Amino acid sequence: MIHTRQREVILEVLQEAGRPLTRDEILRFGRRQIDRLGSATVDRAIREMTADFYIIGVEFPGQPRRYELPAGAEHPHFICRKCERVFDLPVKMQLPVIKAPEGFEIGGGEIIYSGHCPDCR
Repeated sequence: MIHTRQREVILEVLQEAGRPLTRDEILRFGRRQIDRLGSATVDRAIREMTADFYIIGVEFPGQPRRYELPAGAEHPHFICRKCERVFDLPVKMQLPVIKAPEGFEIGGGEIIYSGHCPDCR
């Protein structure tokens, strides 16, 4: 993939945030570095970077899709019930072994914790 300044900024924004960000957060934080960063440019870059596994899309019930840098291992997430920001928890995750109902195939899992982040406490 060709690295453009816009894509480099997206990677920098995700690295600096240290947590999964929505598309709007990526755009807002990215505009701090490139004031004319376009919405369509961010959408296209996110789509291509996700397809090439430079970033990972994560989804949680009732939440907008977020993007994060690939991690070395699966990890749980924390959702603040007040500001609704999502944070990575630096804990190795081991999903329990379960027997899926007949005809189902399990492809992964997610552990989500919730409460209040330090800013909202």
